[in-house]
Amino acid sequence: MASSFYEYYLNWAGPARRAYASGLALQLPPGYARAENVVVCGMGGSGAAGDYLAALSAAYGGLPVYVVKSAEPPRWCRGSLVYAVSFSGNTRETLNCASRAYRLGANVVAVTTGGRLAAWARRVGVPVAVVEEAPAPRAGWPQLFYTMLGSLKAAGLIQVPSSHVEESIQLLGDREKAEAEARELVEWLLGSSGRLVILAPEPYYPVAVRMRSELAENAKLAADTGQVPEIGHNMIEAWAAGGDARVLVLDPGEEPWSTLLHQVVGLARPASVHVVKLRGGNMVSRMVWGTWLAGLASVLYALRKGIDPERIRTIKAFRSVVEGTTGWDALD
Repeated sequence: MASSFYEYYLNWAGPARRAYASGLALQLPPGYARAENVVVCGMGGSGAAGDYLAALSAAYGGLPVYVVKSAEPPRWCRGSLVYAVSFSGNTRETLNCASRAYRLGANVVAVTTGGRLAAWARRVGVPVAVVEEAPAPRAGWPQLFYTMLGSLKAAGLIQVPSSHVEESIQLLGDREKAEAEARELVEWLLGSSGRLVILAPEPYYPVAVRMRSELAENAKLAADTGQVPEIGHNMIEAWAAGGDARVLVLDPGEEPWSTLLHQVVGLARPASVHVVKLRGGNMVSRMVWGTWLAGLASVLYALRKGIDPERIRTIKAFRSVVEGTTGWDALD
């Protein structure tokens, strides 16, 4: 079962291409395109897809994107375009966020495989983007990201060139290179010790967060994240004093980011360093490449350690806590 989980990550190109085409074809009501901002409500990998859209819109141009990783949308969301994203369709925080946003007058779109979110959306008459199933929500990141990206692009709400999107999907076909780089990363993780820190430049910080999440869920490996230049104004002092950190650098090969990243590492004097090159000729491609490596490496690490990457017993326990201690999930 675990090996098939890895194979699914390895074959992301197909789901990515189908999801982007589906997003482009999604027919949003005319009023939705008049929104002045975008809100993405989602937890875990669903929320991560929103982080990527926020970074890309800031870099390329488009509507500002605000990401909610809880149960309450912003009170100002009336008239906003709100993507309620839950892979399963049953995430309580997202169900509550969707319902509240709808009642506040937002233009809601449900992005899901089905579940209660799809049923609610159809009942109240808001659009539903049904995404393709995956072995686990985190493995279905391409479905969520590319569906929303295609939808925003079709509505003229994000200025990412089609050629950049196409290159990012084509990169997902370079399985041999991705596997080789994922194995190199795993060998470094297994052969080094100390507190793991994943370092990325500010525009690519969502990739560092995604890497941290994939290592946590699949490999059961904890990591911190650092953002350049912000990290150079605070945490670098502690790193330099301790000297026990091992740093994973996500380098996009862009200036001034590459120089800044390596200068920060030099000043921090970590115990060990590994550099992951974010491949591709544009920001979308580099972000997608780093995200792909995060998934592949996290599953490979788990398999090498004899860990079941699909098992998330503690996360499921927390979901039960949410269900038993909150009033979230107040669908209309």
